[in-house]
Amino acid sequence: MAASFYSSGAFDQLDVEEAEKRQDGGKPSSNEVNGSRPASSTSSFYPISGAVNAKSKAAVVDSPWTRRREDADCPERPSSRERRHRSSWHAALNKRLVAMEDVEELLHTADEMLTGFDMLNTITVLNRLSRLRGASRLHHDPRVLEVLYRIEAWLSHAGIPGASEMVGPETVHARHLASITTALARLHWKESTPGRLLRIIASIAPPLLVAARPRDLSNLAWGFATLDLRKFDSVMMAIAREAVVQISEFTEQNLSNTCWAYAKIGIRHDPLIKAIADETLRKLPQFSAQGLVNTLWGFATLVIKGEECLGQSSWQLICALLEEIMKRLPDCTTQELSNSSWACCRLGVRHDGFMAAVAQQGLKIVQDYTCQDLANTAMAFAKPNIYNQQFLEALAHQSARKMRQFEAREVSNALWSFTILGPGVVGPDWLDPALDHFLNLIRMRQYEGWELVQVVNACWSYRERLQLWTKLERTFQERVFMRVVHALEAIIGRDQGLQGMALPTAEVENAVPIKLLNAGPATHGSLSAAQRMPERLSPLESARRGAQRLIDELQVDFLGPVFTRVAMRRLGLIDPCDLRGITAFSQGQEPGTFDGPEWGGRARDAVAAALQQMREDLPFMWFDRFGPHERRVISWIAFDLEVSISSNGLEGRWSEHLRETGRITGFSLDEHRAMDKRGVETFTRLQEQWKGEVLFSLQDVRKGQEWLQGLFAQHDRAGHTERQALLEVILEIVSAIRRLERKQSQLLGGRAATQPETSIELGLFDGTLGAAVSGQMQVFVCHFCCISCMAAICNFARRFPHVKMHIDYDDCWRTRLLDV
Repeated sequence: MAASFYSSGAFDQLDVEEAEKRQDGGKPSSNEVNGSRPASSTSSFYPISGAVNAKSKAAVVDSPWTRRREDADCPERPSSRERRHRSSWHAALNKRLVAMEDVEELLHTADEMLTGFDMLNTITVLNRLSRLRGASRLHHDPRVLEVLYRIEAWLSHAGIPGASEMVGPETVHARHLASITTALARLHWKESTPGRLLRIIASIAPPLLVAARPRDLSNLAWGFATLDLRKFDSVMMAIAREAVVQISEFTEQNLSNTCWAYAKIGIRHDPLIKAIADETLRKLPQFSAQGLVNTLWGFATLVIKGEECLGQSSWQLICALLEEIMKRLPDCTTQELSNSSWACCRLGVRHDGFMAAVAQQGLKIVQDYTCQDLANTAMAFAKPNIYNQQFLEALAHQSARKMRQFEAREVSNALWSFTILGPGVVGPDWLDPALDHFLNLIRMRQYEGWELVQVVNACWSYRERLQLWTKLERTFQERVFMRVVHALEAIIGRDQGLQGMALPTAEVENAVPIKLLNAGPATHGSLSAAQRMPERLSPLESARRGAQRLIDELQVDFLGPVFTRVAMRRLGLIDPCDLRGITAFSQGQEPGTFDGPEWGGRARDAVAAALQQMREDLPFMWFDRFGPHERRVISWIAFDLEVSISSNGLEGRWSEHLRETGRITGFSLDEHRAMDKRGVETFTRLQEQWKGEVLFSLQDVRKGQEWLQGLFAQHDRAGHTERQALLEVILEIVSAIRRLERKQSQLLGGRAATQPETSIELGLFDGTLGAAVSGQMQVFVCHFCCISCMAAICNFARRFPHVKMHIDYDDCWRTRLLDV
């Protein structure tokens, strides 16, 4: 996205070029003469910690969106007549600098005359340099460094207390900071001296923003986002707060650039999101085609879709944007066509009319699509299941022509998209060259694990007709599959019992000595700190951390609809009657049509009915209308368990039977809340749901959540339905153990039986610690399990080794059960 902004000429009207038109030697404005700009200092405004000095007049108020512009305690903006240069000679020199088209000529002039430049001349050199070909490679040129040093000294002086009271052409204004930042962004300079400049700008900018123009705010945000500077949240939030106050004065370019910048850098500011949405609706006819698409892309990346206020405002804007873009499609480039359709897909919006118009226009210019355009557009049609055969065939044809230029991500996305739509778009003649190129990228290590997983699952149904299937399958097995399965087997730890739960051992890992943080004498204390022993972990936690390191290395978050079942079969988690995927990594034909075990059929029907009821009960959904959205994925669970505790010398068998013929569980936000709130929602919900005597506590809920730890794969998946189903089973087991303990205590004259509590404390229920659980359990999920949930299931299997657990699932991209 950033590249499109550089080439669009979005900043051709910078202040340094306006200086050419202001050579009349006008007098300073009354504001400057009277020194009415509020006093500020860098040291008191944004210190290293990023805190705002509450006593500073420059501090931004907490809720500026409730403040009217006329109520703001700030001076008037400098008038267009204010003096911009020290003299008319400097103004004439500036005009000459702006006209230069050669890098060497510009740097030679700067080298000869730099000591005579005023500050605007110096900024003009930097801005002009950013627009000339080849200048980005000159960041170590001594002449360039002299220009940067001069700007650095000027900005550093602006941070001295009282400097803001100065008047004249050397006074720092927000427009100067915006010009410097955008110049550095175009040059892609952010290290060393440019990095110091950007840090100074971030520290002195906030108190100057109250006098900034909308374009200054937009340009500053754009510059920081283009350079991907994510450690300057304080200045970005200050820009956002001031932008909300001035939003009515933003042009369409300011609005689209600001929206893009905050989406790119990943900063959420709810008042700004809503203000941009509402103001964009008012000014929609003024937007260019690029502005419309950039705004749509920004909201697709940034918008918080599930909240009432933001969701409604954003939905109204998205609908209006799509209708307006449809009128401008002939003016759109291939990138803009691709980005707009991708944004619809990202938002989960299905707009058949818009996608049909994109296909119609895309057919005319499909030969100009880049590799990324082709892959993104194919996915934008595949995910909402929009089948436009003529356009999809054209995309596939152009993809085949340009396949050698595709990156691994683009091969993976295009291949998945064309195959998920069913037969007829591509066949083996298209897939084999794509696989040949993809395998070459793997040999060069230019891939991530999830791309390989997606490709091998997408090609599964074509495997008998693909020449390269055996090679692809072997590559996947060696590089991803077996490594992931071994990591999960270490978590499941069959028959390790107490050894795997309670005996701490040092983690198998070579600890790298920590560097000393000072150059003082190597005292006993400092040497001890530098040579700290690694944390001592149980084998189970060590196995889980080892799996986490592997997932981070491979960048894998799932094994796909085919190979998830293969992996679970190796882990002993698939019903022996289920023969699907049994021929993976072996010769032979897959058995005939088979829908899974009998209980899986009952579970599938119950889940389909629950999803239908969910769709009927849902209020109007603005976004996320298709695909496996985690909050809509549900599971079905049934079990037949026997919970027993030691008899403690009493006669008879101390056990309780737990039976569930089938119930639905869903997603939960419980573990995404603050630490002191975790478990409260689950505890309260189950108390109301079971309506009986609940013998587990909030601490038991939190303990169960710890027992089912998954893996972090791209984002936190703690709320997934599979974990919630297993957590409910754990809490029922804990309640059963407590009921048995209570009965024993009554017979023992009030003397508590403490041994079963040891099982609950350590989380092991194999009978060695006083409590045992045996039986069988079935879990069905309407979409295949992610890696994190597979790890949680393995955790459960290790803690309940005598419970035979079977898993079944569907692929919602095939069944489309989760589409709203």
